[in-house]
Amino acid sequence: MTYAGWALSMGRAHARDLMVDECTVTRVTGPPGPVDPETGEREPAPTMTVYTGRCKVQTYEPHESARKSGEHIYIEQRYHLHLPVGTPRLRVGDTAKVTASRHDPSLVGREYRVAGTHHKSMATSQRLLLDEITG
Repeated sequence: MTYAGWALSMGRAHARDLMVDECTVTRVTGPPGPVDPETGEREPAPTMTVYTGRCKVQTYEPHESARKSGEHIYIEQRYHLHLPVGTPRLRVGDTAKVTASRHDPSLVGREYRVAGTHHKSMATSQRLLLDEITG
């Protein structure tokens, strides 16, 4: 093994050790269902689980933006999700939900939308750009 290969494997092991949270990532697999005539609500679209396992949520730069829809203002916050190298390839639009967090219980239950993917030759983790929309 070359020095670069050894260093990369060590970097991946260290990055994995820092992934102390757990998450589930789902993907919409079809259109939403019909509208319920009693409630007026549309049945949610079918989804499938594409990843369940360790992760790390972080932000490199707290940045939020506000969007207005009608009379309501939505706040969008930008985060990163780190997953082990070799996990299934995720797509823009997938939803990540934190299911456990060793150091920050307030992360549990938070949901994020995958907004972008990053690809590198020598990545120590699979990094995904996330948006959290609140408000």
